[in-house]
Amino acid sequence: MTAQQIILDHDKWRKGLGGAPAGLAGQSDANAYAGLDLETAQFASSSFAGSSFTDTVFRHAGWTACQFDGCSFTRCNFEHIAMVDCVFTRCAFDQAQFSQSSLRGCRFVQCTWNGMNFDGSDWRNVQVLECKGTDVHARNLRGEQVDFTNSYFEQLEFEGALLNNSR
Repeated sequence: MTAQQIILDHDKWRKGLGGAPAGLAGQSDANAYAGLDLETAQFASSSFAGSSFTDTVFRHAGWTACQFDGCSFTRCNFEHIAMVDCVFTRCAFDQAQFSQSSLRGCRFVQCTWNGMNFDGSDWRNVQVLECKGTDVHARNLRGEQVDFTNSYFEQLEFEGALLNNSR
């Protein structure tokens, strides 16, 4: 079954229209999606190149060792997502909600973040390299081994954040 069919079946399942829970493993994708409910979807060792997601819900999803290259995420909800060892290269995030998310060993390279929210999130070993954007907010973000090398953000507002705190 293709990655696209697995993703669309998960959306149907969440909406009570049949389908089945998504479990992508070792798949690749380059499709455009809009208005999907992918809450709790599990993606592992999958590659996305040029895929676009608009108005898509990824709440409580789990992504492990996935690669995203040139993808776009517009008005997507990533609340409570758990990402481990994922790499995003040249991706665009616009109006994405990442509150209460958990990022471990993730890397964002040459990405654009506009209108992002990371309230109450927890990061470990996260690299944000050569990224740019505006209007990025995070209340009570916690993180260790966080690296923003060569990144530039306008209106970066971290309130009560605790990053790279050596105790």
